[in-house]
Amino acid sequence: MPGITRRDWIRSASSGLAACAIGASVPASTFSVDQRRRPGPHGPNPIVGVPAGVFLMGTSAQRIQTLATDYGYDVSWFDGELPERQVYLPAFAIQKYPVTQAEYAAFCFATGYPIPFNWPTGAPPAQLYDHPVNCVDRADAQAYAAWIGMRLPTDAEWEKAARGVDGRNFPWGDAFDPDACHWSSDPTVPESGTAPVTAHPRGVSPYGVEDMVGNVGEWCANGPGAVTAFIKGGSWNSSEVVNLRPAARNMSGLTDYPCRFYGFRCVRSLP
Repeated sequence: MPGITRRDWIRSASSGLAACAIGASVPASTFSVDQRRRPGPHGPNPIVGVPAGVFLMGTSAQRIQTLATDYGYDVSWFDGELPERQVYLPAFAIQKYPVTQAEYAAFCFATGYPIPFNWPTGAPPAQLYDHPVNCVDRADAQAYAAWIGMRLPTDAEWEKAARGVDGRNFPWGDAFDPDACHWSSDPTVPESGTAPVTAHPRGVSPYGVEDMVGNVGEWCANGPGAVTAFIKGGSWNSSEVVNLRPAARNMSGLTDYPCRFYGFRCVRSLP
């Protein structure tokens, strides 16, 4: 039986039937039970709590002028970051790491959801189990999040989890640390690739969230207009430090485009 389509799966999920979807598009036998349950060397993806409260979001006009001058950008590149403002968010919990290839494979095999196009053998390559899943669009990310009882973060939730409350430039502080994230000037980056989600613990945020800069840009739930979404955090292909800042809002009109630079992590609201 052929695999169900994304539209069919999402329709079944909205009726509470996603776990009963049939017609897996790849043979589950290619991915063992142990592999499905173990997204990485640290076991299942932990959930990190972020308390309710105000944080400093965005970037000031003065800071934007400095960034534009220093990096040779027009100031309009930073329009989405204005203004710098205090934003209140209720408490929420966020996954410590991006969703891995192994985690996403467990979802596909359990539900019959279509697999990413970069799994030519029907499953992620064994050496990539601990890497973030990529080649997924925003609808794919939302479907996975619904399956585990979570959702995609808003861009405000994502930014607070990455920066903390004090408006820092990067998760680890104000000065860029080239060894704290996986980017294109990292000597460990292959020609075309991600890294294990646990590979850069120096990049941890004030809340203990890791891998929020570089590796894969992450889908957020909101964006202006019907076909626009936000990608936060840069990716392994990012070579400009200015685009690796958590405050950067990299808009994408390609919400149906599964890109090898894009991945995601999930959140849920807390009481």
